[in-house]
Amino acid sequence: MGTETAAGSDPKGPASRGRPADPDIERRVIAAALAVYGEVGWAGFSLDRVARRAPVGKAALYRRWPTKEDLLLAALEHLAEPPPEDADPNDLRGCLVAIAEQVIDMFVGAKALVLPRVLIEASQYPPHFDEMVQNIVRARFGGARMIIQAAIDRSELPAGTPPDLIIDAIMGRVISLIVLSPGAQRAAIYARRDYHAASIADFVVQAVKGRPGG
Repeated sequence: MGTETAAGSDPKGPASRGRPADPDIERRVIAAALAVYGEVGWAGFSLDRVARRAPVGKAALYRRWPTKEDLLLAALEHLAEPPPEDADPNDLRGCLVAIAEQVIDMFVGAKALVLPRVLIEASQYPPHFDEMVQNIVRARFGGARMIIQAAIDRSELPAGTPPDLIIDAIMGRVISLIVLSPGAQRAAIYARRDYHAASIADFVVQAVKGRPGG
């Protein structure tokens, strides 16, 4: 029997060198970064701590995000997820339900500790955190404003309705629901997120349509 190895089967050949890239690494790192930041805040946040939580190799983490500022900014961009690329720009109700779902996620979901941290630390670490908060608001609600304005233009909502009034009403109702519910009941709110989001969006739209001049 010979000692020849079939082409491509050499364990030391190029095809087997190194570990294959992990396509799930970014999702794990972002989730770990949000969790770590929510628990320990800016003072305790570090790349090493995130790498252990993910878990990922430090080298891979540092190549993608060289500083903790880079990583936290990238993570905060996912505090509220953008709408899907195939979202219907004429689907007003779908847009408003999505806003309500996002707010519920931010206050009682897995990311519930993050937003309070950001709001508190925005005043302690300017300009980093204040700029991050503003970027999140602009990125996540800018598209919603355009969809609401389009609904006004086609008379689905009363003329002259301020788009921010719709967004504020939905956010305010969600926050009220959460704040006025005992802590032990908040998990149940999250479990019925879809129901609460749809109910709140529908209520706000009907209230706006029924307002004087509507």
